[in-house]
Amino acid sequence: MQDSADQAGRPRLEIADRDESDEEQPEQEDGAPDGVEHLVRLAEDLGLSELDVEELVYDMVHRGASSTYNNGASASPELGDLAAFDTVHHDADEEASRINNGGLHTQIKALVKAFGAEATEGLLRESAE
Repeated sequence: MQDSADQAGRPRLEIADRDESDEEQPEQEDGAPDGVEHLVRLAEDLGLSELDVEELVYDMVHRGASSTYNNGASASPELGDLAAFDTVHHDADEEASRINNGGLHTQIKALVKAFGAEATEGLLRESAE
């Protein structure tokens, strides 16, 4: 989980809780983890569009938001429990929208960073069924 806070002083969201969180993904020259271009082509070959991948991104980001909330990182003395929950998930909605507005490459890049290339491929194939 990242310890840094956003401009409003709220903790940054953990995008998703990945088992290999300590492992760095090898990157391409454009800063994308290895495998992103292959997975973008795979998504297109499977007939998936940005809209098809959108829900995967929302699920990923909200999973991270739930982890952030459950680990107490969202605790703020001025916010009650429900308000803290709402704030974390509102921020997750904004993050997911930002990722989804970036298009298929940005969506898949975020999924690979959160879950790894192999798991992302599985998610894409499952979505295409």
